[in-house]
Amino acid sequence: MLFVVVAAVFLYGLYLQFANKNITEQTATGVINFPYPDCRPELAPCSVALGDRQIRFFLPKKAFYLQVFPVEISLAGFVGSQPDAVSVRFEMPGMNMADNQVQLSVNDGRWRGRAMLPVCISGRSDWQAVVDVKVKEKTYRAIFSFVVAEKNG
Repeated sequence: MLFVVVAAVFLYGLYLQFANKNITEQTATGVINFPYPDCRPELAPCSVALGDRQIRFFLPKKAFYLQVFPVEISLAGFVGSQPDAVSVRFEMPGMNMADNQVQLSVNDGRWRGRAMLPVCISGRSDWQAVVDVKVKEKTYRAIFSFVVAEKNG
């Protein structure tokens, strides 16, 4: 009986963690979530849209641990509301990794920066890039999942 209760609590926790992935708007917090994209940005640029707005995420084909790599975001549909800031926060689902956020700068209509990821002691290589586009008091957020190559050379 105890096993059933523990399993039910665990499954409910998983449900709460992943249930918000398809919610498109949370106006109470000022965060507007884009739908969770079904793509792999380490293989090809990855886009997600919400209405007329689009966020496109670029990673190099091979991002390695402990090596600096470029990060690029292009935006479309933010007409009349130019972003004040664009950042990318790197997280590993279910792990408490160190804070790893990159503020991007705009150049030729694209937001660019450089990032570096630490090695996870568990050996995992699955990451999420949480892209925040700040426009006045609102934050538009998209989450892109990707896998990092273990080592270069």
